[in-house]
Amino acid sequence: MMTKRTALLGLTLSGALLAAGCGSSKSTTAATTAAPATATTIAAGTTTAHSMAAMGAEGSLKGVCPDKVIVQTDWFPEAEHGATFQLMGADAKPSKDTGSVVGSLTFKGKAQGVQLEIKGGGPLLGDQTVVSQMYKDPSILLGYVSSDEAIKFSTDTPVVGVVAPQDKSPQVILWDKKSHPNAKTIADIAKEVDEVTVFGGATYIDYLVAAGIVPKAKANFNYKGDKILAKPGADKIAHQGFATAEPFQYAHLDTGAVDVGYSLVYDTGWKLYPEALSVRAAALKDPKTTACLKLLVPMFQHAQIDYIADHAAADKIIIATVAAYDSFWKQSQADTDNSVKLQKELAIVGNGETPTLGDFEDARLADFIKKAIPILTADGKTKVKADLKPSDIATNEFIDKTISYK
Repeated sequence: MMTKRTALLGLTLSGALLAAGCGSSKSTTAATTAAPATATTIAAGTTTAHSMAAMGAEGSLKGVCPDKVIVQTDWFPEAEHGATFQLMGADAKPSKDTGSVVGSLTFKGKAQGVQLEIKGGGPLLGDQTVVSQMYKDPSILLGYVSSDEAIKFSTDTPVVGVVAPQDKSPQVILWDKKSHPNAKTIADIAKEVDEVTVFGGATYIDYLVAAGIVPKAKANFNYKGDKILAKPGADKIAHQGFATAEPFQYAHLDTGAVDVGYSLVYDTGWKLYPEALSVRAAALKDPKTTACLKLLVPMFQHAQIDYIADHAAADKIIIATVAAYDSFWKQSQADTDNSVKLQKELAIVGNGETPTLGDFEDARLADFIKKAIPILTADGKTKVKADLKPSDIATNEFIDKTISYK
């Protein structure tokens, strides 16, 4: 998914000041659901009796999962990665040299007997895609892959999402609210400005153009990641961003606050699952991998809920890791606090159409596949798997249905 992170791949890091702007429901086809020991619902931040797998008894992953569970993220550490960092122990040690942080995999205060390594993406990954890195390095168990990427790579390097910590993408188009007080949607602002500026290669802007929401003549692919709404001519421009980042950043500029309006791309019908934790498709045929996922996936479900309820400990690791990487990307407590606030307010994190957090909705994926294939294959080069089905890119096999966000 070309968002604020992946779309920065073509930019050089030196001198860059990039203020980046960067589930859900019915079981996917042919997926089975792990049977919970006790059918209960857990509210945000509340521990109740639920499946023994999700409880994570001391050392429960030892001998079942790899000695080091490796997760490849798609960008520098941030609050959108909260579920994964919630599982990182207090012994976390980040390394600028490796671009990763390693510590004990810890669930609800109990060490699980294995290590967790969280690898940074984007520039830290040498600007490679997460999928390509997963195939290059088989030791990576899970990677952050959005639905459009899973479709794009479905032929040669297929991946399957096993849990979706976020139900909606925070991707937005934003604008100067003072100049455009009546604009409420992306279609509204596209009529009022001269250009909608995004990073080149963004799949969602191709969709917005194809759907007639943004006129092709107004799509500008030369966004540089800077705060252009704080500059002269802001009334003529809208640009991409994340609801969880740019509006807050604009409100706290040293040069003076800018009040911005924005609208989620999700609300136009582009309803991908963002940054779904995914495995290589062939790994689902490996009994060792599936045994691990049966224990691990419910932990990720709970970790997302726990992070939103109390994110202080995980934020400490996120902020310290970013500082250790010593790059242009910065994270403060104010940044993470704002992100979590917006993830709650905008239902970025939520159950979707069923009471379960982290699952995939078959009908939603089928609709997205139908919309995405023409967009992705328009270049004449991308080859999508024939007769692609939701079950080819996502499964609820390891999801604990009893885990719900309230």
